[in-house]
Amino acid sequence: MLSTNNVELLSIPEQIANSIKKMIIEGKIKPGDMLPSQLSLSKEFGVSRPTMKEAFNYLVDNRMIKPYDSQLGGYIVNDFLSEDVSNNIYELILLSLHSKTITHPDIFELRKIIEIPSAGLAALKRTEKDLIFLNNCLAEIRQDNLTVEEMLKIDSSVHYLLAKCTYNPLTEAIMNAIIMTYQKHSPNIQDEDKKYILIGMTDVIEAIIAQDEMRAKKAMEEHLLYSRTYLQIKRLMS
Repeated sequence: MLSTNNVELLSIPEQIANSIKKMIIEGKIKPGDMLPSQLSLSKEFGVSRPTMKEAFNYLVDNRMIKPYDSQLGGYIVNDFLSEDVSNNIYELILLSLHSKTITHPDIFELRKIIEIPSAGLAALKRTEKDLIFLNNCLAEIRQDNLTVEEMLKIDSSVHYLLAKCTYNPLTEAIMNAIIMTYQKHSPNIQDEDKKYILIGMTDVIEAIIAQDEMRAKKAMEEHLLYSRTYLQIKRLMS
């Protein structure tokens, strides 16, 4: 029998906030819509105005709503950014890893599905601003004194760029969540192993700069294969 000693019951403000959140998720209240006043909602829910104010604070903290008019005290439903979606997906991935409903190989398969085509898209769609960024990455990679942290930062930055180049907010959000997962759950990388971090990444960047779609996709496939092999070995050793 499950113990209920540690079960935390939701407060009334949290219950109200969840009710409003449910209406937002179901599309009954849309991004940009102004919420009714706290006074009118407190009457509708049959609670005091301070209780309703606390419910609004929960919604603000969870980025569901934001202040619209500081003098009138109005609030509107937030526009949901890819960052918000990424954070939610990231939390679900972590929970699924801990509960063993998904595995690291599952995540890697998803990376292949997303990142190989994304490398090709990046080659076709890269802008002059992207070109400056990529050339800077190449210059940094070719330095001999990079730390592990600097190499990981370059690697993540290029993967972020690939996600952005899909111009698909959902793809970008999923990829960003996966990158955050790897940043948190990758094995500790020692200085002697840092040469493995960016294996193949130079080829990926050069192909994107040259706007060679097929070469970029092949280079990304090889980079991911190196990464997977290295991480598998590190996990077996840890």
